[in-house]
Amino acid sequence: AGDALAWLGWRPPIRSTPLAELRRGVRGDPKPWMSATGIVPRPLAAALPPATIQERWFARLYLLKGLALAVLVLFWCASGVIALTVAFEPARAILLTHGFTVAQANAFTIATSLMDISVGLAIAWRRSCRIGLIAGILISLGYMAGCALITPELWVEPLGALVKTGPAIVLMLLCLAMLDNR
Repeated sequence: AGDALAWLGWRPPIRSTPLAELRRGVRGDPKPWMSATGIVPRPLAAALPPATIQERWFARLYLLKGLALAVLVLFWCASGVIALTVAFEPARAILLTHGFTVAQANAFTIATSLMDISVGLAIAWRRSCRIGLIAGILISLGYMAGCALITPELWVEPLGALVKTGPAIVLMLLCLAMLDNR
């Protein structure tokens, strides 16, 4: 999985080469080096200062960064694929009941579905991730505004589809804040 992510431009710490090196292990006798330098290595616990709050936050968020980005890739791609396939008719029907022509409803449903898939794929590739996240935020805000104008009844839909857009925007903002590696 780490090697596959590397093809997308990401630098996960676990890939085949580091795993091979860990399996190979460290071999050698440190005594000649110690006698030549006079340095006696300390245990790791004695060499490291206690972790600060910033270091603890970084460690926790670093592990969640990959999960959050993967969730967003799946969210956007699944949203687009579902709307293009099994939910195409219901999505189109909403537009038809609000004055769209059949051609307009078809075009709008297809365009927004492809746009969602494009955002998911952009987030998946490291080079375009920032653009994908920003596009996802802007598109989400556009969906919220458009639905408020065209289909305000969707705001009180039982499953809260539009209400969930707010937390998705916050997750994309968090991913933008954590995106830098250096």
